[in-house]
Amino acid sequence: MARRYAGDVRWGWTCPRCNAETTVTRDPSSETFRWECDREDCETLGFGFRSRRAARIALRESAEECRDVYR
Repeated sequence: MARRYAGDVRWGWTCPRCNAETTVTRDPSSETFRWECDREDCETLGFGFRSRRAARIALRESAEECRDVYR
């Protein structure tokens, strides 16, 4: 089975809810990665990813799902 292209996962992505910059960081308490919207008024986040790449791929997929909901 061929893998889908993940895009350029080296740089930041945008929040699926508000399109603001989103930070991917390591969670020191669980040793997993998480992404979190940088805007103070947006509480969107994802957590529990085993790698930074997996977190960014999930962020992209989440953004695609949000776009599909509002079509």
